Amino acid sequence: MNFYTDDKSIIACSTGNQSNTAIAIIRLSGFKSLLDLQKFFSFNLQKTENRKSHLTNIIFKDKVYDNALFVYFPDGQSYTGENVLELSVHGNQLNIQRILDLFIKEGALRSAHPGEFTYRALKNKKLSLSQVEGLDMLLNANSSLMLSQGLDILQGDLHAQYLALYDSFLKLKAAVEISIDFSEDVGAEETQIFFNKSFEKFFKLISALKTRTEGNVSALLSPEIVLVGQTNAGKSSLFNILLKHDRSIVSNIAGTTRDYISEVIHLEGINFKLVDTAGIRESNDVIENIGIDRAMGILSRAFYKILIVNPFETNAEYLKKFSDIDFDFLIFSHSDKKDFLEQLSLVNFSKIKTKYLSKASFDTSVCGSIEPLNMSGPMGPDTIAMHPNFALGGPIEPVNKSGPIEPLKNDSIQSGPIEPVLKYHILKKFEVLTANNPILLERHRNVVNKIYSESVSFKNNINGLTDVAILSSEVNILGYSLTELIGIVSPDDVLNSIFSNFCIGK
Repeated sequence: MNFYTDDKSIIACSTGNQSNTAIAIIRLSGFKSLLDLQKFFSFNLQKTENRKSHLTNIIFKDKVYDNALFVYFPDGQSYTGENVLELSVHGNQLNIQRILDLFIKEGALRSAHPGEFTYRALKNKKLSLSQVEGLDMLLNANSSLMLSQGLDILQGDLHAQYLALYDSFLKLKAAVEISIDFSEDVGAEETQIFFNKSFEKFFKLISALKTRTEGNVSALLSPEIVLVGQTNAGKSSLFNILLKHDRSIVSNIAGTTRDYISEVIHLEGINFKLVDTAGIRESNDVIENIGIDRAMGILSRAFYKILIVNPFETNAEYLKKFSDIDFDFLIFSHSDKKDFLEQLSLVNFSKIKTKYLSKASFDTSVCGSIEPLNMSGPMGPDTIAMHPNFALGGPIEPVNKSGPIEPLKNDSIQSGPIEPVLKYHILKKFEVLTANNPILLERHRNVVNKIYSESVSFKNNINGLTDVAILSSEVNILGYSLTELIGIVSPDDVLNSIFSNFCIGK
């Protein structure tokens, strides 16, 4: 963190620096006076209006470097809390670098370190630590959920809840201080009532935050939809259907997919990673077994787990491999084959735990029983998506969460494409798991849980604490954790972790 401690003026390009663009933003911060930069501008800086754009030439010793716009943000009214100047210049990379070199060489500025503008905003109390973490999440988000929460934190919504909790703590602390210093004046009964109400409100607020930390959020940050099953079950065909593109190789040769393949699919504004895995079977092939191990590893962490079963090549012994896994969707393939239901009834699926039940067939008039296409000319993705048939056993509702599946019946079969049903349930699960707006930042989750645990312990010991000095000490423990949450206490390792993710110019 040593390079953040000097007070030199800094400069950086805050927009893309990998390719030419129409416009680039160069940001300067920390200079003592705008007039000190007059030698670089044709515009009379004494006429500058704060926070308004002005047209100027960037010059030095009668040489014009660029025609640009500049906006001046004075000390206290800027992002960093310092004097800030933002230049909108032409975005040729050579032009950008030439202007940066000019200010560094002739203007006594230095290049900013990654995240240094934001660090100065934190140091000058323009942003709280939690807001900086929200900005970090916003800039590095790889899912819409992270993007939304990063923006919420940056705008201060979550921080406002933390401050409400801290304000409630201060009232609780005041109640303890009253019991120490003024109990005789106020009265023991009134003092106790005030303390109980203060703690009740505090505990209610921390409990509400605690509920937002429950559950595994790692699967929500980059949600994966994983397809697993035996070789030739139809995983690759379903993968291509959902992707609307022939990405996976479809073949009747068992073990065609020897490693996982992943692609991003976009559902209702949410990015999911769709993963087609190697077929699960007993094999003596070292490479194939590595692919199978990877498939099981990916399955264990997946947000949405889909098991595809070919009942004509399945037995109870094989299904034991999946007995410890809670699947979100179970698909029986090859339903177009003769005696499908009879074959299905011969296999014991009671060990498989799943929430939804379906069976799928891939129309043999188009591509056979999940085998290579046998048509003259290529078939477009829209054609592929239209032909697989889907049948659902029972309503599209949970059958028996984490319980055994029920057998399909002839009168429960409904025809229709499988794609929209799968997408419905995937989105429904995502909606349910994000309904309480879970806290995603790991540090926040850990500190909130720490405060909650301390609060529960405090609650359990309240009646047994007759010494107000001990009571005050216990309250102070809560206070330290709270200051850590809202950023009054900012450990260096936390700051290093945050700012290592920031780009130069931010």
